[in-house]
Amino acid sequence: MTNKFQDFHMPRYDEIPDIDLYMDQLLAYIEKILTPLFEHTNEKILTTSMVNNYVKQGVLPPTVKKRYSREHVILLMEICLAKQMYSIQEIGQLLAVQNAIFDIKTSYNYICTELENALKSTFANEPLSKDSGSSNKMARLLVRNTVIAFAHKLHTQLLCNELYRENVTNK
Repeated sequence: MTNKFQDFHMPRYDEIPDIDLYMDQLLAYIEKILTPLFEHTNEKILTTSMVNNYVKQGVLPPTVKKRYSREHVILLMEICLAKQMYSIQEIGQLLAVQNAIFDIKTSYNYICTELENALKSTFANEPLSKDSGSSNKMARLLVRNTVIAFAHKLHTQLLCNELYRENVTNK
């Protein structure tokens, strides 16, 4: 369990194909990337209705000719992570702040690095590495707090599942 999360790699901006995707391709791509983080749940990571709801609520920009860009992929992966702790309205605020301060490539790559660092430290039970960013401390704290909360929630869920199996289902 530990190594899987310590070795998790979130694709950086330039690793995400710069081609527009249809809904089914979008869902399959995001599921492929995020499944290691969500396979312990029985919930879908992302569905068509979720995506449509995010667009309707203004958290995600509308498509162009029913095709989703690299920006959509990135925002949806960020939403999938953040929705584990925050409401859609709160996620909208987080994304608005992030997009007002940083360009999408910079902010997304920072999120990837900090998520990987948070997962490594949480699952190795070691101190969190130094902040990898260098500008706008408050905006960086929004990201770090979110990914740390995600890593701790994931770790807590997995511990609970393991202890439940060992102590409740085996009696």
